[in-house]
Amino acid sequence: MLGRSRPTISFEFMAPRDESEVDVLEQTVATLAGHAPDWVSVTYRVRTGDKILNWMEREGVANVLALRGDPPVTGQPFAPVDPQLTHGSDLVSLVRKSGYRFGIGAACSAEKHPESPDVEHELRYMKLKVESGADFLITQLFFDNRFYFDLVRRARNAGVTVPIVPGLMPVPSRRSLGVMASMSGATVPAALQHAIDEASDDEAIRALGVQHCIAQCVELLEARVPGLHFYTFNRARAPIEILAALRGAQLLAS
Repeated sequence: MLGRSRPTISFEFMAPRDESEVDVLEQTVATLAGHAPDWVSVTYRVRTGDKILNWMEREGVANVLALRGDPPVTGQPFAPVDPQLTHGSDLVSLVRKSGYRFGIGAACSAEKHPESPDVEHELRYMKLKVESGADFLITQLFFDNRFYFDLVRRARNAGVTVPIVPGLMPVPSRRSLGVMASMSGATVPAALQHAIDEASDDEAIRALGVQHCIAQCVELLEARVPGLHFYTFNRARAPIEILAALRGAQLLAS
């Protein structure tokens, strides 16, 4: 799908942590299903391993997004469950070498990840993930498209030819923006930060986030990206508004 002429639309969902989150997720899935995503990712908060991969293969799952995961507490060092799986590339290699028939996706950062010393270090690990068997990459969230375009340029110069899908998150609130920017290393453009600082409440911030994300998507689609991947945080309202605007501008098929 990522190699076809029109861009894919995809959503990330978070697996519910308890019964209280199940209804929210089911409602979000039902709502967004009507917008015909090409594919979705489901991020687990649990430890993974061969048993889960075996189950996924039996259930007919076609692709695996192989992520190292984040530290349980932001700012603390990452502690791998298995010392053989210290990096995302290790998990990619495990899936590929174990004989599974999955297509494999991996993550990359449009900017310097907080744990990386520099962008070149990040590029080396991105290339290693592809060399280990990743078929496509999805970026961490970013708010300035220049970082994405620069990443793609550097990746192509380094010989990385797989599709690189931009990962997008409309700003949901002032607090959420702070947390996600800290975890991902994403830079907030000065104009957007100023508008957020001046906003009267979280609803105004949410509207700003949607408009900013629409502008990002317009530029990305005009550049013929392979797809748009939305981090939904199990909420449907913002993605629906963004897709409606893009379809209204005839940038996406209805």
